Amino acid sequence: MGILSVLTRLLLAALLGAIIGIEREAKNRAAGFRTHIIVSVGACLIMLIGIDAIGEVSSDQARDTARLAGQVVSGIGFLGAGTILQKKNGVSGLTTAATLWLSAAIGLATGIGYYEGAIIATIICLITLVSLQGVSDLINRRTTKSYIMIFDTDNFNRDYFRELTSKEGVEVRRLNILDEDMDDKSMVQAKLSFYKNYNIGRFFKKLKADFDLESVKLSKQEDWDQEI
Repeated sequence: MGILSVLTRLLLAALLGAIIGIEREAKNRAAGFRTHIIVSVGACLIMLIGIDAIGEVSSDQARDTARLAGQVVSGIGFLGAGTILQKKNGVSGLTTAATLWLSAAIGLATGIGYYEGAIIATIICLITLVSLQGVSDLINRRTTKSYIMIFDTDNFNRDYFRELTSKEGVEVRRLNILDEDMDDKSMVQAKLSFYKNYNIGRFFKKLKADFDLESVKLSKQEDWDQEI
């Protein structure tokens, strides 16, 4: 296989992995942009090894190539397991684990030259992650709201905030720091997803007690101050 063909397949695998990874990164998931690229490129490289190099050391290239691909599919489960977390009201990280698994499959498809399948799978995955989120929330009886919160600290800790919300069974869809140097305070915009009938007021009271929350209001068109 020529160097141009190898380069094309590895770059395409990186691009398709990046497309999925961007969506995960935007939602601040454990495995994001770079992780999905590496998984996809790694799987592609393993398939290229099976196609182009395994024949030099094996008398049964077809079987050993299929065996290498099978090891990627099963082995990616260990990486995916690291993104799955047990929290108060259920389990989180399953979607990210699934996208890692799919990124590996896309890398394998690209490596073997099955570009059509790799591209179509990427498009379907992106539509599922972006466009079908509302359907998923409806099925799971979740409500999602965007808040602007002000914390009485100039050193907002993203990781601790995510840990606290996860323990409370609240999913953080987006998290942006708007102003860290606002009179020794931090202004944060967060898109939070709650289960139906979840006591949102109690959640913000806990943030006030444990995380120096000073005030909170719904962002964008809504201008409702949450009592805490």
